[in-house]
Amino acid sequence: MHQRIWRFSGDFVGIVYDGQIRFSKMERQVLLAFNHFQLDTGLFTLRLNNQLCPIEPQVFDLLVYLIKNRDRIISRQELLDELWSGKVVNDSTLSSCIKASRQAIGDDGKKQQCVATVHRRGYRFVAEVKSLEQSGRTEDNRNSNASILFDRPSIAVLSFAHNHGSNAIAWAAEMLGEDIGIQLARIPGFIVISRNSTSYYREREVEISQIGKDLGADYVIEGSVWETGKELRVSVQLLESNSARLLWAKRTEIPADNLGTFRDDAIYEIVGQIEPALNRAELSTLKQRRNVDLGAWALYRQGHATLSQKGWSEESFAESANFLRQAIARDPKLAFAHAYLSLIIAIGHLVGLVNHKDWREEAEKAAETAIALDNQDSDVLGYVGCAFADMGDLPRGMGLMRRAIELNPGNAQAHAALGAAMLQTGEEAGVEVMRHGMHISPRDNRLAAWGALLARSLLSLGKIEAAIKEADKACRFDDKIFLPRLVLAVAQITAGNTEAARDALDEAKRIRPRLAETDIARFANQHEINQLKYACLI
Repeated sequence: MHQRIWRFSGDFVGIVYDGQIRFSKMERQVLLAFNHFQLDTGLFTLRLNNQLCPIEPQVFDLLVYLIKNRDRIISRQELLDELWSGKVVNDSTLSSCIKASRQAIGDDGKKQQCVATVHRRGYRFVAEVKSLEQSGRTEDNRNSNASILFDRPSIAVLSFAHNHGSNAIAWAAEMLGEDIGIQLARIPGFIVISRNSTSYYREREVEISQIGKDLGADYVIEGSVWETGKELRVSVQLLESNSARLLWAKRTEIPADNLGTFRDDAIYEIVGQIEPALNRAELSTLKQRRNVDLGAWALYRQGHATLSQKGWSEESFAESANFLRQAIARDPKLAFAHAYLSLIIAIGHLVGLVNHKDWREEAEKAAETAIALDNQDSDVLGYVGCAFADMGDLPRGMGLMRRAIELNPGNAQAHAALGAAMLQTGEEAGVEVMRHGMHISPRDNRLAAWGALLARSLLSLGKIEAAIKEADKACRFDDKIFLPRLVLAVAQITAGNTEAARDALDEAKRIRPRLAETDIARFANQHEINQLKYACLI
């Protein structure tokens, strides 16, 4: 017996086995490795120590099916239904195929080291398996070769459960899951696993930890859509795959008769809450791995999360920048790290927290490097555009941020930064652009800073009450950033509310004890500073 494989142009391969040809549409190539054997699902081959072994097509299919479903017992009837669908066969045919599969991989009915018979239940593949995709990814958790190769945490969005019997509800569930995955894909430093891979688990009872292993996913998102009267109840939860630990959960109601209008808002709210939960989980994981040599992506993620975890100070900005510099040293082509470093330095200098003499040179170099490495990524352009605007190059910065929004209309950071830059040029429409950016990312850890900038702009436009309201709301977003308290104090003193201004300034000093007049001068004009002095607040 012998086997030949022909690869045709397009998506098909032909397999000639003992004179018979079998055409098959190519799937993503996966090597299922066990006991020195490798099953190649793309080329339909079995190899032992890299030597091709003869195997009948039906036997090959049986082994693949058993291996892919090795987390459970497969009944004889299921095997007949799945592998001989539409054909009339008897139990002896299946028994012969089981025997042939064991012979092909050096197993037998007595050893049962690979294909085990479970009395009166069926069969289960029991040997240890590694799944190697064409990309080189292995099937395991974050401590395996998979995580080392990618060095980025990955997310699997499972198909949402829903009421059966309603095409409209099924469609809503499908669209919500898909849109959440699309929005999550915009988060720098994370990989979202394709829907084609996760759809395999639709209607299957598989443990979260097993799904994580099968897909190489660090986090799993699952949800449901249930019709309850005139509303759809949408539930979403984020789980750590290795432990199946619940990290975050959300339930929201959407009017069933107006799904299209409310769906986008619901998705933005859900993703806006998932992102900080992911950042917290990743920072905790990275801290546990500090004794291990962190990869470039891990260092980038730690630099990205530092400010949200530790607040704004000279020390936190320096720590964040150092993580990013280490990431760049590990991987000089990591555009995200260059882009975010330029932003950290530029905005840090703007608020008086980065003051080393070479700050502008380093920020400009990082920005230009990021663009040279990747000028088609929305997040890269958003970070770099904001950095240029903060360094005073508003035309270039605004152009880059507009391009970032064209590439990804859901880029909240680009919207917020563009709105702030527009306000600097006197474009009052920047207020709504900023508000849109804040609206589409309602749990963003940057909301306090964005709200402070928006409040400062409203104050400059003479909208004092609106400025007070916005600054007060910004203070509630984060207890570790002095900036919104400072702006609130300036707005309150402008409105003549001396005691409220004193309270806000005291809060700013609580967060930043060394608050000085030079800090205040960055966000207050001379008239406002004089008012604060007259009230003996500074």
